[in-house]
Amino acid sequence: MIHSTIKINRWLVTLFFLTTTVCVFGDEVKDLKIPLSAANDEQRLAILQVYFNSSLESDNLDYQLKCINQVINEAHRQHRKIEEGEAMVQKMTLFYNADLNDSIYEQTPPTLELLASTQSWEKYYEAWTILVETYNFAGQTNTGLKEAQQMYDDAKQRNDKYGMGMAYYAMGNVYNNINNIEEAADSYQKSVDMLVNVEPVPIQLSDVYSYYVDVLEILKNYKKIDEVTKEWNKFLNKYFYFVKGEYTNRDSEKANRWGYYYLACAEAAIGLEDYERASQMLDEVKKCCPNEDGFLNQRWIFYRAELCKKQGFLEEALIFNDRKMRTLEYSNDKSELINVRRQRAEILEAMGRYKEAAKLYNEMYVINDSINVHDTKRQLTEMNTLLHVDELKAKQAQEQAEQQRRGIIIIATIIVLALAIFLFFRIRSARRLKVAHEKLEETHSKLEATHSKLEATHQELLTAYDQLEETTIAKERIESDLRIARDIQMSMVPSTFPDRPDLDLYASMTPAKEVGGDLYGYVLNDDKLYFALGDVSGKGVPASLFMAQATRLFRTLAAQGITPAKIATQMNDALSGEDNERGMFVTMFIGLLDLNTGHLDFCNAGHNPPVLIGDGTTEFVEMIPNAPIGLWPGMEFEGEEIADITDRPLFVYTDGLNEAENRQQEQFSDEKLLEILQTTPFQSSEKTVEMLREEVERHRDGAEPNDDLTMLCVKVTRNRQDNQDNQQTTNPNE
Repeated sequence: MIHSTIKINRWLVTLFFLTTTVCVFGDEVKDLKIPLSAANDEQRLAILQVYFNSSLESDNLDYQLKCINQVINEAHRQHRKIEEGEAMVQKMTLFYNADLNDSIYEQTPPTLELLASTQSWEKYYEAWTILVETYNFAGQTNTGLKEAQQMYDDAKQRNDKYGMGMAYYAMGNVYNNINNIEEAADSYQKSVDMLVNVEPVPIQLSDVYSYYVDVLEILKNYKKIDEVTKEWNKFLNKYFYFVKGEYTNRDSEKANRWGYYYLACAEAAIGLEDYERASQMLDEVKKCCPNEDGFLNQRWIFYRAELCKKQGFLEEALIFNDRKMRTLEYSNDKSELINVRRQRAEILEAMGRYKEAAKLYNEMYVINDSINVHDTKRQLTEMNTLLHVDELKAKQAQEQAEQQRRGIIIIATIIVLALAIFLFFRIRSARRLKVAHEKLEETHSKLEATHSKLEATHQELLTAYDQLEETTIAKERIESDLRIARDIQMSMVPSTFPDRPDLDLYASMTPAKEVGGDLYGYVLNDDKLYFALGDVSGKGVPASLFMAQATRLFRTLAAQGITPAKIATQMNDALSGEDNERGMFVTMFIGLLDLNTGHLDFCNAGHNPPVLIGDGTTEFVEMIPNAPIGLWPGMEFEGEEIADITDRPLFVYTDGLNEAENRQQEQFSDEKLLEILQTTPFQSSEKTVEMLREEVERHRDGAEPNDDLTMLCVKVTRNRQDNQDNQQTTNPNE
């Protein structure tokens, strides 16, 4: 099952920073019409700040940067470091909003240094938070967490509750972005505990509440959401009552803050099945929506559909879901695409429209796989960068050790030379004995110090060697276990195939990792050939265990002589339900081939369509879109048939073939697969499978495989021998 994750919206985080900026001189120059050339220093700085505030209403980044640079330069000229530091934070916010990450990395150190010199700690920690968020959205989550921890340690050292609260807030955002929901919730709670004790109350607390509620909804902790909204209500009333100034006069900002509060109340009410209150809260949200295209209004549409679904108003829920689907037509937010499709699938499932729901779940499965691949590549890239840094440090340490060895040789040479000189002068002149003795004592002291250092270095080297040896042993043990697991898994699929003149069958499986989630198998019972090929959701060891269950179930049920549709139905009942805690499923193509007539009876459970080769045409087989096996207990799967495929090879495969990517992330594609099978004369099933394996390797061009690759090809002919009529049941795995 694909877990719903609400990704942090970069636009909201940008709004968070912009709304914390208060114009110091706004009231002083509200109606100021003094020419810039005639203004005194204080008026000049105020006018330039007004120019910058006005520039924020446009989308011209160059103009905005020009205005804020004028403010920075003027404040610097007047030696007003506090105003200069605040303007530099505003400039970092502009960089953040425009995704200019390198500019933020360059701007952060001088900004923090200036703010620390003026003890402007609130702006200091806001600037640091921008840096953490930049690493977070750039995919450098490990670096982001390290920065957030350093930020917390810095704030804790000076007992700054605001800084510690902002550090926990930044940690929560990073954990949220990498789907570590429990840690995100814990960080947001710690941020709230810190910020509620800050005076005056900071507006950032409203944003923390908003993100905290989002992760609590993923955890389905609706009682906690209800508790948080009560605290949130007290905060909003207190803030907008006590805090004065330009910010509180912005009705749109005030409405937006209250809108997200009402939305959280609605989420809690829906989860607690208090549908009347949920409807009232959603009505309040709608009043706070500034426009139809706004993010708050889009959330309102989603939860209005969710409420209608819970109340059983399925047609109305579908209408709201349609509105939400249209807004995501050109969206790249894959997490949101999954959430809206899941909601639609649940509505269609409740309406009994199972085929449409199954199609949506298949789409969600494909989108989720692409997210996992992207996240894995992103994490590997960051880890490779960190490991490269460690390699450089190791090389530096090696060079230092080499320098120490050269120093020891030089010292030893000096010692020998000193002793020779000492003996020479002792023999030549007794008068210099005292001087030579003093030099010897001095040299002896140096030797003792050098000896102590050598002993310490020797112990350090022994410790490092022991640690390296332990690490190497642990790594070899893990690699050995994975090799054994791979051997066990490969032994579960057939490696030999029937030797009959009327049957040409061959299959192969190549896991992308040490172990994988693909499977295939066959059972030959007299003249009836059962065969199957499947792809388990997910990767690695969990997928391989689920694959083992599915493989054994297929062989057991095929031996009973039932139809492919019944095999799929009984496998679904066995693999779904409460025992399937991880929500895993498998897409499968199950076939039953009569070797006498060429009749093919099959059931496709959410799998890729196979290719039927030859007889003048090579084409994908059109099929009923059954759901994958393992999603819902109690489903009845539909079977299909082809009257005769004699002398027409049937090719079945997993998406590790058509979705194989090269270095430019270009896929192998269905079109290329069909073109190759059309233009390449069929010689045998084995040669067809091996030929396509080579084509995939050629397409990857050295890129790491992004998924398991499994293929099966079968062809039946008429020229079978009579002495095979009484052939015994064959199972290659027994």
